[in-house]
Amino acid sequence: MMSIDDNIEIDDTGASLCVHCDGVLGASSTDPFEKVIRRERPSTPAEPGVHALPSHFTDRPIMVRQAFCPHCLTLLAMEIVPGDEPGYRHWRLEVGTSIQR
Repeated sequence: MMSIDDNIEIDDTGASLCVHCDGVLGASSTDPFEKVIRRERPSTPAEPGVHALPSHFTDRPIMVRQAFCPHCLTLLAMEIVPGDEPGYRHWRLEVGTSIQR
């Protein structure tokens, strides 16, 4: 197992797992959130930490995007982004690569 963050691990087969319930989030490291539940909504009102209106800073609509474990419903990831950006931002683990220092 390899820990990716506080919520996600990658097992020996490359599948991503929720650390809270061991549920499979994605079958491969190239799409680790394949099975997550996604929720998107306007950022106003977003979360308790977001106090300013987006219109004070941009003319684009701002959205809150969340990804939840489909098994235990733990919030795995959240992003506050312009609503016209396509889909969720993503990451990909490339197994077998090394970090150059």
